[in-house]
Amino acid sequence: MPSTSDRVATARIVGLDIVGPLVLYRVCRSAGLPTVWSLVASGCSPGLGVLIDYIRWRTLEVVGAIVLTGITFSVVLALISGSAKAVLLESAATTAGFGLLCFLSLFRRRPLMFYFVQAFRGGRHSDEGVGMESAYGTYRQTRHYFRTITIVWGAANLVQAAALAVIVQVVSTGVALVFNKTVPWIGFSLLFVWTYRWGMRMRAEVTALEEA
Repeated sequence: MPSTSDRVATARIVGLDIVGPLVLYRVCRSAGLPTVWSLVASGCSPGLGVLIDYIRWRTLEVVGAIVLTGITFSVVLALISGSAKAVLLESAATTAGFGLLCFLSLFRRRPLMFYFVQAFRGGRHSDEGVGMESAYGTYRQTRHYFRTITIVWGAANLVQAAALAVIVQVVSTGVALVFNKTVPWIGFSLLFVWTYRWGMRMRAEVTALEEA
């Protein structure tokens, strides 16, 4: 069964990363804000979660850094191009960038998905986060798990980025926004289920080793 922290994290994703942007876009358009800046404003909803985490921990997690990079990128695109399609392509660009970072992180001390799972479980300051640090340094199974899921997530995000780029070019702005805010999370959900189930098996193996 998912823990309380998992349920809270899921609720925040649904509220701030999926529903929030769609509602903000409609509110801004109804208020007469141009389409381009309505899109930019809608992208600021996930930033609220980053602010909450920063106030709570006084530190910026890797997830927050990626969110802020995406918001900044969309603002720059809006200022330079004034094109709604260009702003919508931010999602594809960010998704592709994430996929590339996954592969590049394999050469670092910790693969990128380690930090994402750690952030999902409350961040590096939480008891779960501290336990993950210890397990990664101690058990080969843990290191293999995080490296493998990082490769899979990286490949999936590159494919998804290509699909989003095509969608933006062939549908209306409103429809493209819905795709941008929902399709990635559908892919995320499928990957998450796989990651979670394997993670539970891996944790059981590690627990057995600790009790041996």
